Amino acid sequence: MNAPAGAAPSPDTLAALFEILKTFNKTGVELTPGTRFSEDLNFDSLVVMEFVAVVEDDFDISVPLNILPDVATIKDLALAVEKIVAE
Repeated sequence: MNAPAGAAPSPDTLAALFEILKTFNKTGVELTPGTRFSEDLNFDSLVVMEFVAVVEDDFDISVPLNILPDVATIKDLALAVEKIVAE
């Protein structure tokens, strides 16, 4: 996702995503806003879909699948979630 330079998600959104990710973090890497889903967490397409479903339930939103290729990091997802919530 191409976030504006300097754009930062709210700490509450990041905290909620970190909490959700605890059960999906099979690699045991430290979660930061820059943690990458594919490279750091080794998410495959099935895990991505399961994770997105939990995020949708937690935030009561619907995440358009066409944005997923642009969501590489936790920060990217947090910004996308906040944009969807605001709409």
